[in-house]
Amino acid sequence: MAKASGINKKLLAKKDMNFFAEFTANAAKQARLLGYGVVIGVLVVFVVLAFIVAFFIRNSIIKGQINELNELLSGPEYATLEQDSEALKAQLNDRTNYYYALTQMRRDVDEIDPAPVELPDIIEKCIPSDSFISNYSITNSMVTMDGYSFTYYSPVDMVNMLNAKNVFTARPTITIDRYEPDTQQLTIDEIIAGASVNAINNYYKFSISGTLVANVHIAITRYTDGESDTSSLGGIETITVKAGDQYEIDGVAQYEYAGTSYNLTSIYVNGVQVEEASFNMIVANNKYVDIGRGNYDIRFYYTPVGAEAPAEEG
Repeated sequence: MAKASGINKKLLAKKDMNFFAEFTANAAKQARLLGYGVVIGVLVVFVVLAFIVAFFIRNSIIKGQINELNELLSGPEYATLEQDSEALKAQLNDRTNYYYALTQMRRDVDEIDPAPVELPDIIEKCIPSDSFISNYSITNSMVTMDGYSFTYYSPVDMVNMLNAKNVFTARPTITIDRYEPDTQQLTIDEIIAGASVNAINNYYKFSISGTLVANVHIAITRYTDGESDTSSLGGIETITVKAGDQYEIDGVAQYEYAGTSYNLTSIYVNGVQVEEASFNMIVANNKYVDIGRGNYDIRFYYTPVGAEAPAEEG
């Protein structure tokens, strides 16, 4: 029994030694972790303090710049800045209106086309040998001719020759009537003298009237679109196109004037608004395309970028 009791004491002593060894190792590990935590905490505090100092310095610099700017703006040079801005806006508006008036007068002049100077020579070369022209009139867009022919088809041949030389925009109007000269009022002496006797007493009187091939003029104007403010963005731009030819106006979806960007909201041609489907196609292609059929007044209406387009009536 004594031997068994001695063995148990040794086992207990060994267990106690192992417990203290593990406790010492754990304590040392906890001490190391605590040291790491302290170091990390110190670094975090240092970084936060550094940010606070940097922010304070930056805030002080910004405040100094603000004070300098306030002092500058409160000086005599900027005391009337707002009034000067309003005066410049009024001056820009006056000059825009003046420029618009000048371009309006220029447009009126451009739309007056002189008749081609070579037209009388062309007409002369197209007169058939059995016909003659008694009188003619040429304006900037029309020509009328009166004459006589010994055959019914000679005036038609004359018109065909003129069409071959691109004189008319479309087939002109022709009237041909049988003409019998009145000889009943002639005296016997006049008949004997032969001064008023026509060898052929039946011939044809004709009249020709047609529209000359000419240019058409497209007036392009841009306006701000608003319920209370509709003013021109610049003057009137006039382009000249040969009648029947296609023309294009590029870059219509957006426009910039006086430092402000605008978006296209509507288009009017001779006072008629372009329908929505065609308008959307024009905006998508960023250009307006049409055929020069006559003098057109095209108006593009814009709103500043970021502003809401005005609601359409109806």
